[in-house]
Amino acid sequence: MKTTSNQKYEITEISHEKYPFLHRIRALRDVSAEVRAGDLGGFVESESNLSFEPDDTAWIFDDAIACNDAYVDKGAVLRGEAVVCDNAYISMGAVLSGHARVEDNAYIRGAVLSASARASGFSMILNDKDTMGVPILSGHCAVYGKVSGDVRLTGSALVISGEEIRNDTLDTLVISGKNRSVIRDSSRDELAPQQPAPSPPKKQKGCEISR
Repeated sequence: MKTTSNQKYEITEISHEKYPFLHRIRALRDVSAEVRAGDLGGFVESESNLSFEPDDTAWIFDDAIACNDAYVDKGAVLRGEAVVCDNAYISMGAVLSGHARVEDNAYIRGAVLSASARASGFSMILNDKDTMGVPILSGHCAVYGKVSGDVRLTGSALVISGEEIRNDTLDTLVISGKNRSVIRDSSRDELAPQQPAPSPPKKQKGCEISR
């Protein structure tokens, strides 16, 4: 049954050539500068795959797919032939393109996956809210563990289940296959005078009470 509160998009009768249980979406209003009312999008299985909150610009482009119990929201976008399936959750401006695939119970927050990058199992690929570092995955890399911050996984890099790659610095950590390197942020080589520590607040004397 169609959810009448969805004023963002409709699910058309245009079915996927290989997976007929998937259908293209069509924008019912302007979603963003890139998506206007009437524009066709990618494929979903149901309205439970893509947010239709009034101010949410999340969208599925081209021949990308979101299906099963997977969910895309908060400005995240799928492009090309990217696939999000099973119970995966894509959020906070994440971008999937090419043949990237996110499956099982993976959680992607603000990261970028392209080419044939894959996130599986209970993997988590997260931007760092303090440094604003964004994981970027490309090539045929695969993540089953956790990746956060400014990390670039390329080639055949593999993060196994239970392994955590965390970068909470301003530098960029590059992992390509078995090779690891660092792109140092130039600002870290500049010296600056030490900032004085803030003075502690003065304590106010309490009033004495005469008995």
